[in-house]
Amino acid sequence: MSKTIKYGKNGALVGGLSFIIYNAISQLVKMKEDHTIKFDWGELLTQGVKGTVLGAGAGAAIGGIKDINNSFEEPENTSSVLHIAISNMRLNKSDRTYKSLSEKAEKITYCIDCHYSEKLAGSIVRIGSTEENTALADDFDIDISVPFNPNSFRSTEQMFDDLYYHLKYNFYDPDLIEVRTQRKSVGLIFNLNGEKYKIDVVPYKISAKKGNKTSGYLFVNNNSAFQKDSFTKTDINKLKGIILSPIQQKILVAIKSWKLNFNVPISSHLVKLLILDAYEVNRGKIPQDFTKKLLTIVRHIRDEINFKKIVSVENTNNVLTDISESKKAKITKACDRVLDEYDYQPNSILHFFS
Repeated sequence: MSKTIKYGKNGALVGGLSFIIYNAISQLVKMKEDHTIKFDWGELLTQGVKGTVLGAGAGAAIGGIKDINNSFEEPENTSSVLHIAISNMRLNKSDRTYKSLSEKAEKITYCIDCHYSEKLAGSIVRIGSTEENTALADDFDIDISVPFNPNSFRSTEQMFDDLYYHLKYNFYDPDLIEVRTQRKSVGLIFNLNGEKYKIDVVPYKISAKKGNKTSGYLFVNNNSAFQKDSFTKTDINKLKGIILSPIQQKILVAIKSWKLNFNVPISSHLVKLLILDAYEVNRGKIPQDFTKKLLTIVRHIRDEINFKKIVSVENTNNVLTDISESKKAKITKACDRVLDEYDYQPNSILHFFS
């Protein structure tokens, strides 16, 4: 739809309502001052028509200017620009700040390994976006997974608390400013060059099943007077088994940047699974052009967020699409805006994803 028509319609609506409301208030004020005056519905209608005409004209004029400017805009090779933009927004592991945080993660791993060597059920490993090559350069942290054997602690809560107090009172680093309990992890906050960066340590207890080496339970710290602490199933190997192709990784990086910059309330983990779902649903029909690939994913998110049930691979009880209707509405609206603006001006994709 041209901006002339769109802005004209919006202007008519806003103008008509504004004039009606203003006239209604004015008449009510006069009626309060003089009780002999009656409400004039004809005047109200006249003012409404007047506001509609003026609003439509103003909106159409503004829209017309935008349409003219749009017609002169030279088309860009959006896919080429997006590839460059994504390379710049994606974390480079040669980055000095990342390398500094990575060294601190190694120190944390060593601190845990030394203290809990007899309680560990396997190697302490890094997980998450920094390991999957999908972390953003200006918004990243490091996640460390710590597997404890089935008999290490009486409960997941004891495991969680023990690890928290060990790190709080036994781990030292000159840049460490806070050790805090989080919902499913212990967070260590560091001050690096005046900015805060976080390392999340995720402890889980392997379940006592014959032959099991990877599945277990996380402690869920609700930190609320209205909800009890609990635990939930997990399987780190299954999470690490979610593999994206290099192109899918780029799409995820682009969408993560978009959701961060435009406050789109969707988790990165859900986006990752929706990307894979979109590729499965559109098998054999995924476009070759990168811009069209990205739009295919955005359209899939828009179309499916209200209807499809997406569960996390490590725990089928973890329904990632079980989010509030208000959040789903915001996600749908954000996707619609991307798609509508692209239909009007293809170069607009660069505004959202670069």
